[in-house]
Parts: sequence; C-alpha cells; structure tokens
Amino acid sequence: MHGRNFFAGLLLLLLVVPVNRLSAEPAPGDILYEREDKSEIEAFPPSVFPHWLHRVRYRCDACHDSLFEMKSGATPVTMDLMKEGNVCGACHDGKAAFASSFQTCSRCHFAVEE
Repeated sequence: MHGRNFFAGLLLLLLVVPVNRLSAEPAPGDILYEREDKSEIEAFPPSVFPHWLHRVRYRCDACHDSLFEMKSGATPVTMDLMKEGNVCGACHDGKAAFASSFQTCSRCHFAVEE
C-alpha cells in the first residue's frame, strides 16, 4: 500500500511540476514569495515554494505550525532566517535536503511567466 502511494505521488509530480523551472508557471498549490524590493526582480526573481511537491512526501505537521503558520505568506522567509536553520533552512541544510546556496538559487528562484 505504501509503495502504491509513493508511485501515485510521483506520477502527480510528473504531471504537475514543470520540467524546466528556470522560466515557468507555478504549479497548482505553489506559493510565490514576492520580493519586497521590486527593483531586483529581473536580476533575482521571487522564490516559488512547491507546496505539493513537499506535501506528497510529508504530513502537514512536519512544517505547520512549528516552522510556518498555516496561512500562506504569514511567516516571513528570508535567506538570513534560512541560514539560521529556520523556515526552509530547517531541512534545506545540505543533509536532509539540498542546501540553499549560490549554487542552488535557481531551484527556488526562477522567472514566473505571466
């Protein structure tokens, strides 16, 4: 039964998550974190959190309400907080998941088609 759920989730990801994340539309359920400084958007786009990609693998209580409030956008997300091991940085530390670094910017920050 567990294997069937895994493969159903994998199939869902293949159908929902764009292959090329450098310039794409967010998938349904993704959360777009707008940048406060709009002058930097072309050089450094906002980040997109692939909620359903995480939801397929983890239960809600893995992140809510310990790392993120349940309401979308209610918890501020900054690189400083991540480096301190808060918000996304609680898992994206290079051990549990890929580390947030200059080498991995485009995994979260990509131009969103309008």
